[in-house]
Parts: sequence; structure tokens; C-alpha cells
Amino acid sequence: MIPFFRTTVTGNEGRYVNRVLENADAFAAKEFTQKCEQWFNEHHGIAHFFLTKSCTASLELAALTLNIQPGDEVIMPSFAFVSCANAFALRGAVCVFVDVSPTNMNLDAEKVEAAITSKTKAIVTVNYASVACNYTALRRITQRHNLFIVEDNAHGTGAKHNNDFLGTFGDIATFSFDHLKNITCGQGGGIAINNKNLLERFYVAYEFGTNRRSFFNGQTDRYEWKGLGSNFPLSELNAAMLFSQLEECNTINTRFVQLWNKYFEELSPLAVKGKILLPQIAEQSQHNGHCFYLKTTTAGERNKLIAFLQDRHINAQFHYTTLHGSAFGKTVGRFVGNDDLTAHHSAALVRLPLFYSLKDEDVVTVVDVITDFYAH
Repeated sequence: MIPFFRTTVTGNEGRYVNRVLENADAFAAKEFTQKCEQWFNEHHGIAHFFLTKSCTASLELAALTLNIQPGDEVIMPSFAFVSCANAFALRGAVCVFVDVSPTNMNLDAEKVEAAITSKTKAIVTVNYASVACNYTALRRITQRHNLFIVEDNAHGTGAKHNNDFLGTFGDIATFSFDHLKNITCGQGGGIAINNKNLLERFYVAYEFGTNRRSFFNGQTDRYEWKGLGSNFPLSELNAAMLFSQLEECNTINTRFVQLWNKYFEELSPLAVKGKILLPQIAEQSQHNGHCFYLKTTTAGERNKLIAFLQDRHINAQFHYTTLHGSAFGKTVGRFVGNDDLTAHHSAALVRLPLFYSLKDEDVVTVVDVITDFYAH
């Protein structure tokens, strides 16, 4: 069996984790938490980066930081993981879904402005497959309407757009380091506060709803409850594992991109024949190879291809189903404009096995089976 994914392991994880376990003071000292946060400062130019328990937690923290209230509206793609919507629905917001771009599976910036109302508070973007949204157009829109951008960068650690790292385009950006990501600590996330005006409210939410940070910095003589918050910081054990992989970030992402490129090269003949659609990567986007997908012509064909691969011991998968098409999505949100692409492309998308330890010959095997499928 060629699995869909295997968690990235580089070799230093155990050594760093043991360093924490061997030091009784390590959990309080947070050496590796500080190293990880400093890494994003030095390598990504993110001045205010913090580790969290998950990207889901980061999105919920973003909603608290933006003070989302019942009745506020948040625009987002319908092709996204449920955490994008849940984080804001939990605060009582209305999720406003718009169509994806014709060139990728990201939010279509040209469809956003028509969805803005007097109740709109923020726009959530998803850098799907580590490819950036059209942030130039989105930033013009948010400046005109005084809105915030929450950049869901779960897929994009180490990827760039116009030579700037993903995770630096939103007022707030969220990251994922779960077991399915290029860079992982098993379960974890991060959040970047790129808009300094949001820092004070963020600190309260991040520190259990207290002024803990101000107290320990000597800025106040009392440590007390100041607002809504929760337990967001990541465990030091997870941070130790994460730092071992951040040190190898370029090596890991380079291997993912090599495998991605091999898939693209090997499958191009089928795309030329019109059998499948392959991802379109803009010249200014430098993705990290997080996932490779193709699109079939119909949902029925997609399901048959996945079954065909499975019968030949290859685990391929579909991805998100549309949020607006779900029963619950209809109760907490609405779709604005026409669904010209989201539902169709969601139903036709197939993700192929791609992980750090995958071999080139495995890619060839997968492509050979897909080619055989379309030969019948």
C-alpha cells in the first residue's frame, strides 16, 4: 500500500523532546517555545508570533482578538475546513461564503466586494495548497471598507508570494503543525499578529482572559480577569519536536516540492489530452509542495478514480466538501453570488499521496495507475 500521508520525521525530534523530559524546569522555562517563536521572527520576519495548540485554536483566538459579536458577518471561501467557519460561528457571527477563483481553489477576490454589508467585520482567506490569495486586491478592498484579513495559512509554512512569506499578509495569520503538515509537531499551531493595533486584545485572550503578561512585565501590580480568553499556548514537548523540524524547514519543503514537480511532469500528458486538470501556480507564488491534486471532469469520475487507485493499493483522497452545501452551513451562513466553481471543483478534486518519505518510484507507480485508468 502507498499511503496517503506519513508524518514527517527528521531524526532530531526525540533528542529535543528528551531534553525537556530530563529537565524538571523545562516546562516553566519554555526554551523551545521561545526558540520556535524566535525562528518565525528571524526567518519569516514575523515580529509577533505565538504557538498555540492547533490552527483551529488560532482561528478561535483570532475571532476573540477581533471581538467578533453576534450578528457580525465574516466573508470566507466555502471550500475550506470547518474550523474556518466554526471559529466565527462560535462567536455568533454569520458566515458569508463566496466562490473560489478560476485559477486556484482560493477565495475569488473579485467576488468579495459584492458580499460586503454594513455588518461585515473581516475576510478569512485560505492559502490552499500553500498558494497565496490575491492579497493585493483584497487589501485594497479591506482598506476601502475598514475590514480585517484573517489569513488561514495552515498549508503554507515556508511558502512565499512575491518573495514575502505566507502568514505575513493578514492582520492575523494562523498556522498548523498537525501530523498532516510538512512541518509538524504531531498536534499544534501558531498565530501571527501582524497588525500591532490588535496586540493588547490578543494578549488578554491568549493569556486566559487575564492581564498576566502585563503583570509579569511589571506594568501592573495586579493579575486579574480582564476579558474573554482560554488556554491557548502549546505544550513545551510539542514545541521541542516542532523546533527540530523548523531547523530543517528548507530541506523538508524542498523534498515536498521535488515530489510535487515530479507528479506535475508525469501527469502533464494526461492534462494535454484533456483527461484531467492540473494545478495552476502563478509565477509569483513559491509554494511548499504541501499537497498535489488533480481535477477530474465529474464527481462520478473522481469517485471511480479513487476506487481504482484503492484497488491497486494506493490511498488517494478527496478534500473539503462545500461548507455552504452542508445542512449546518445553511443555518449559520449564506452564499453570495453564483456558485460557478466551488461545488463543481470540490466534487472533482483528488489528492494524491505526498509526504516527506515518499519515493520517486512511488510517484511513478501512482501516475502509471492513473494513466491506466484513463486508458480504459
